[in-house]
Amino acid sequence: MRSTNVEFVTELMEFSAHGALIQAFVMQALEQYAMRVAAMDPQALDTPMVSGHAWHGCAVEVRAKLAERFGREEHDRPAASSTKGR
Repeated sequence: MRSTNVEFVTELMEFSAHGALIQAFVMQALEQYAMRVAAMDPQALDTPMVSGHAWHGCAVEVRAKLAERFGREEHDRPAASSTKGR
């Protein structure tokens, strides 16, 4: 039987060949993707299966929760679109 997404992520975070480093990698990947999506126009994210507003809302929620977890304000990290060309 195939594992759920939660089971998969838990296994990845707990049993990596790279030890606990994988946790930092996964958290950074979450933060970077959430920042990129949150910086986009929600309508540009629309697909036949998912509302762009809902997808954008997920990104904003993840960004806020990660900022709280890491003890920083959301404005402490630049939005993905503001770092282009640097």
